[in-house]
Amino acid sequence: MRGIPVRFGSRFAAVIPAAAVIALAGCTVNGPDPAPPAPKPESMNLPQRPEDLPVEGKQDADVCTWMSAEQARSMQLGPGEPLPKDGSNYNGCGYLGDTGAARFAIGVRIIPEAIDMFLQKINSSPGTRQVYELNGFGTVQSQINGGESLGCDAFIDAAQGQTVWVNMQLQTPGAMNADQMCEKAQTAAHSAVSTLQAQS
Repeated sequence: MRGIPVRFGSRFAAVIPAAAVIALAGCTVNGPDPAPPAPKPESMNLPQRPEDLPVEGKQDADVCTWMSAEQARSMQLGPGEPLPKDGSNYNGCGYLGDTGAARFAIGVRIIPEAIDMFLQKINSSPGTRQVYELNGFGTVQSQINGGESLGCDAFIDAAQGQTVWVNMQLQTPGAMNADQMCEKAQTAAHSAVSTLQAQS
C-alpha cells in the first residue's frame, strides 16, 4: 500500500487526528504488496532435440565464430563484433548488413533460459509465432508485439535451459517485408546451428 504524504510543517498536518496519523503510518506494517505469481511456461510443442548444442558458458568471441566470413558475405553482412551489454549480460555477437536498399543488423545471443519462458519476457506477439525445425532443433520464429515492421527473431532450442536468440532489426523503415526479414533471421540461425553441430 502506498502511504499518503503528510506535511508535518503545515497547518493541515496540525488538524490530522493522532489516530489518523497512526493509521497512515500503519499502512506499511504488513510489508510490501506480495509479488504477482510467476507466469507459467507456454507450451511450444517443440520437437525433441537430436543433441545438446555446446552453447553454455560461451563468450562473445565464441559466438562471433558461429557465422563464417563466407556466410556473412552471402547475407550481405559485415564482420561480427561483440554485442554491448545492456543490463541483460547475454553474451553475443552483432553484424551490420546493407543490401543497398536496406540497412539492417543481426544479433546472435545466448540466453540461459528455455524458449517458452524467455518469449514471455520480450513481448513476443503470439500471432506471429511459428514453430519449425532447423537441422532437427525446434525453432520459434516471432516478432515483437507492435513492432512487426521492425524486425524478426528466431529462437533455437539449443540445450536444456539454453536458447540461441537470433534477432534481425531493420534500420531502413519499409525496405523489407516480414517474409524478407524473417528469412534473414532464419538464414543466420541456420548458420549458427550448423557451426555448433560441427563443434559438438
